[in-house]
Amino acid sequence: MDVGRYTVDLGACTIARIDGTAPGAVHLTPTEWRLLTLLLRNPERLIPSRELLAEVWDTDHVTHTNYLRVFMAGLRRKLEPDPSNPRHLITEPGLRYRFQP
Repeated sequence: MDVGRYTVDLGACTIARIDGTAPGAVHLTPTEWRLLTLLLRNPERLIPSRELLAEVWDTDHVTHTNYLRVFMAGLRRKLEPDPSNPRHLITEPGLRYRFQP
């Protein structure tokens, strides 16, 4: 699946530039992989922060929305061409997130 200028292979847990240069140049933490996987497997679906928190961390963390802000910012820095104006990893008003292919 393409995210910005990268191709993400969820099965192999790899990220490569679409043009084929610098394979493996993007390294994600295990938590970033879990978050990205959930978003990519649900393209265009608005996912509430509580659902993401429960799936990526656990149900004890559903009120810790700051976790999502930090990890989404990290994913955007690593994958979006312009992290301050994301095109693929979107935050919607009301603390919902979605992946826009």
